Amino acid sequence: MDRSDQLTIRQTRTGYWTVQRGTVHLAGAPTRHGAEAERELLSRLKASEARPLPRTRDGRLTRSRRERPDG
Repeated sequence: MDRSDQLTIRQTRTGYWTVQRGTVHLAGAPTRHGAEAERELLSRLKASEARPLPRTRDGRLTRSRRERPDG
């Protein structure tokens, strides 16, 4: 992982905890535990963007279970 892609947690002078990528503030929370949860969420979202969407054999996107009619 490139160092600029790394998510870091820092505490501001006011005591607020922020999640940063480089110098960009992405999320924050009043507690370190909350900031760690935000960092984990951002990491999982980035990982899910890298995965291709499931497709059928003919190349169409598959429907989620919620979209399928009961039957």
